[in-house]
Amino acid sequence: MTNDILSKLEQLEKKIQKLIVENFEYKEKIANFEKLIKEQMDQLQACEAENSLLQHQIDQLKLGKAFAGNEENNEEAKRKIDSLIKEINLCIAALKD
Repeated sequence: MTNDILSKLEQLEKKIQKLIVENFEYKEKIANFEKLIKEQMDQLQACEAENSLLQHQIDQLKLGKAFAGNEENNEEAKRKIDSLIKEINLCIAALKD
């Protein structure tokens, strides 16, 4: 009977050791995934910043074309000028207060 108990305890100990090793391996995998996620998030932020810069450049080019006499962008240029005038008026009003 005691041999049976000892045998079962040995099996249990082996299983526990195996679980400890697996736990360590999973912790390493999690750390690697977290590192990868951080790298991907950094890349995403860089892409978003570049996208924003490129969008601003596109807007500037469209506005430049409109001022150069490109008729297809005239309405957009007028809207942009109106928006800038409204913003300036708000700033002036804020300064007066």
